[in-house]
Amino acid sequence: MRSKMILRGLAGVIDLLLIILPSYMVLTVLEVNGVVYNLLPQLLFAVYSVVSITSFHGKTIGKYFARLSVYTEDGGALHLGIREVAKLLYFLPNIGIFFIGISFITSLIFGRTIHDWIGKSQVLLDNEKLKLEREDFYEKRLTR
Repeated sequence: MRSKMILRGLAGVIDLLLIILPSYMVLTVLEVNGVVYNLLPQLLFAVYSVVSITSFHGKTIGKYFARLSVYTEDGGALHLGIREVAKLLYFLPNIGIFFIGISFITSLIFGRTIHDWIGKSQVLLDNEKLKLEREDFYEKRLTR
């Protein structure tokens, strides 16, 4: 359980470094200020996450290296979009750290973060996802 949390954290850091940091660097070079400077990198991060998770079988670049996958029972981009937009709670000024703390506590107790609950998803190791899909396949075969 803790090793999965560490992997999730490292995958998140990789994704943040790939999207957020270059976005702020480009906006700084272009001398963009104000609300756009704060919101654009966060929105790009949400769009990147939704596009990569839907396109690459539940993986972002960070999750690929950590061998993690996002799994939703309902599937589709709607729940993934809600999940990724819920991550914007962590970037709110003054109360973002509060949401990070609650998310950390829920991940310790339940194994799921706030954005997992909101997006009705779970993050699984690749071997856990394969096992779950295999069980689902056999269950569908038995019910036919």
